[in-house]
Parts: sequence; structure tokens; C-alpha cells
Amino acid sequence: MPASEVESKTFVNQENNGRDQLALTRESLKSIIQTIKFQQFFPCIGIKQSERIEILDGSRRRASAIFVRTGLDVMVTEEHLSADEARQLAKDIQTAKEHNLREIGLRLIALKESGFNQKEIAELEGLSQAKVTRALQAAAVPQDLISLFPVQSELSFSDYKLLLEVNEKLSEKGLTPEELIQAVSAQLDAILNDGERPEDEQKASILKLISQASQALIDPSPKEKSVVSPLWSFEEKDKFARKRVKGRTLTYEFSRMSKVIQDELDKAINEVLDRNLSQ
Repeated sequence: MPASEVESKTFVNQENNGRDQLALTRESLKSIIQTIKFQQFFPCIGIKQSERIEILDGSRRRASAIFVRTGLDVMVTEEHLSADEARQLAKDIQTAKEHNLREIGLRLIALKESGFNQKEIAELEGLSQAKVTRALQAAAVPQDLISLFPVQSELSFSDYKLLLEVNEKLSEKGLTPEELIQAVSAQLDAILNDGERPEDEQKASILKLISQASQALIDPSPKEKSVVSPLWSFEEKDKFARKRVKGRTLTYEFSRMSKVIQDELDKAINEVLDRNLSQ
């Protein structure tokens, strides 16, 4: 299929294909993008649907071809397949990267909405009930939060769980993911623009940013500031004697004091404490 027709003449039904199409970013596809112009190692598999081709296997190759404007090899059958047959065929012929937990969950949601309970879904899909639960939880995270991660396949179950908890806490306070995204946008850009940062470190930095920003939105109470008072003025910039008060905490700070002064300060403090606190 020529490059000019790939996007318009092919499509992906996520329910059949199983791959989260919104997760197919340039960053997540870079290993394919680097080679697909020169070599497509496996053809996509599709079925003819009217004038277009539904891609059952190879949606990552399709998205990569669209990004770099190159042609696509597709093996196509014109035989009619039911939705169940198409889903089963897509599972049987999967040649690319294994679907992540969220993608599995998005597929399972369709079964749940069809009336199957989690035990029945587990038996139908050949999965443990625990994995079905984890996958459905991963799929429950709003796409707005997921879209903050350029390589979503890096996300683990504990990451999805954290994001789900963040979303629940925001909802309890009447806040939306959009408000969180607005709050992190500048710092997120700085993380994403650091091309030297490995994907796992990038993910960890974004998760930390989300945690901190969501906490600030949920509990915006102003932090009490320290009040600093100089005890003596020195000509040297790196020498000081000052008192710091923050709430009920009192701190005396000294820099570059002689041993004699240190000893006298210790003695004076001990005398004051003895005089006022000893029984």
C-alpha cells in the first residue's frame, strides 16, 4: 500500500486489535520508525471491510508508517469474519510487542460491558482472576493522565495503581485531570525535552511530578515560612550568627565560629536550660 493511502485506506478497531492506539506515540515507536522505511520485517495482517482494510495485527507498524510517510505491506483476506473470529485471529497471529496491562484491560472492558463477570472473563481469556482485576484497574486510569507518558509500555501495575489513586483523590476534591495537567505542564516539558534521560528514569520523574503536583492541588494550605533574624553582623559573607523560627521550632545557626565561641555558646545554652527546665 503506498504511503499516501496508509492512513485513509486502513483503520484499527481497538476492540479487535487489542492495542491502545492513543499510546502509539513517536517515542513509543522509535525502534520501528528507525527501520520501517528500509525494511518491514513482517507484513501487517488485515481483512477487507468495504473500501478499507481493518488491521488485525500490525497497528504499531501502521502508525510508524504514517509518522514517517512510507508505504506498508499488508496481507489481506476478503473472507467475512465475525467480531469474535476477528478478535481470536488477532490474538493468534500477534507477531509484535506483547500487549501491556492497560491494553489487555481495555479489551476486557468490552467483555465486562457485554455482561460477563470477572470470573467468566478470566476463563474466557485464559487469565487468572488477579490479572483480570489488575488489567481492569489499569484500564480505569483516565486517558488524560496516561497521555502524560510518551512511552506508556514502561508503566507497571504499581504505576497504574498510583495514577488511579491520584485520580480518585482529585475527584473527591472536585478536581479534574485537566487541572493537574495544567499544573505540571512547564515541568513536564522540561522532562520530555531531556533527550538523554532513559525511558525508565523519564517515567519515574513524571510519576514523581504527578504525585507532588496532585498533593499540592488536593491540600493547597500554605506552608509556614521560616523567619530568620541576624544575631550579629559580619564583614565576611560566609560567616553568620542567626536565629530561625518556623512555627514552634526555634533554631540558632552559626558559621565559622572559633572553638572558644562554640564552647561558650554550649555553656550558655546548658546554663539556660538548667536554670529553666531542671526540677
